[in-house]
Amino acid sequence: MSAVRFDYTGERVLVTGAAGLIGRALVRRFADAGAAVLAVDVDAGGLAVHDGDPRVATMPGDLAREDVADAVFARVARDGGLDVLVNNAAMTGLRTPFIDIDAGVWDAVIAANLRSAYLLSVRAVRHWRDAGRGGTIVSLSSPGGSRAHEDQSAYDVTKAGIEALSRAIAVELGGLGIRANCIAPASVGGEVRPATDLPAGRTTAPEEVADAALFLASPAASQLNGHVLRVDGGLHARLRTDPSEERRRESEDAGPRR
Repeated sequence: MSAVRFDYTGERVLVTGAAGLIGRALVRRFADAGAAVLAVDVDAGGLAVHDGDPRVATMPGDLAREDVADAVFARVARDGGLDVLVNNAAMTGLRTPFIDIDAGVWDAVIAANLRSAYLLSVRAVRHWRDAGRGGTIVSLSSPGGSRAHEDQSAYDVTKAGIEALSRAIAVELGGLGIRANCIAPASVGGEVRPATDLPAGRTTAPEEVADAALFLASPAASQLNGHVLRVDGGLHARLRTDPSEERRRESEDAGPRR
């Protein structure tokens, strides 16, 4: 997929979940647009995919921990500040019927997906407030933020929470020039394939999600705040989908799905 042209020269971008499929595309697109990117992920080995790119610095850590969030923003301060935060870190693979979820599993999903976004977002907005300047947060949601997946109740709750968090930031801090928006992608895989359950007829490339993030973080989206941008091939517009097709495709796809 050819990149959408945005200029982030001189800007500093923090991307979480940077070792995953969407995270790698986010880091690459922002770096290609001229940004200096700090790529963070709990998977230290996975961050090696960014080795050798002088535009990208990496930092491993569990972003659901306050001390790790503090360390990330200490580095942000040392590196000259922050312009864009992209909350992409998430635990996506767990599929358990709600009736079978124990509290430990529930808490782990909430921590990985929602607590991490809160810890970084609150530090970002404090950083911008204290610097007397604005900034932009882009968070990854999902169709599950507004509609239920089968056997993913904890995941869906976190995505609805991320959308609510973005609206709260927009309402409370928009007057300071701080924007917070979400992307809700559907059926993201490493290879674009036919998909009969999506009106577009195909799955979503991770680069298409990253291009949406570049748009939302740019001046072209300056009047978008508290918004959910659905990069889903028309999935949300359709009244009913074919769950058997969705499950079949998921079983074939080794990559994470939103």
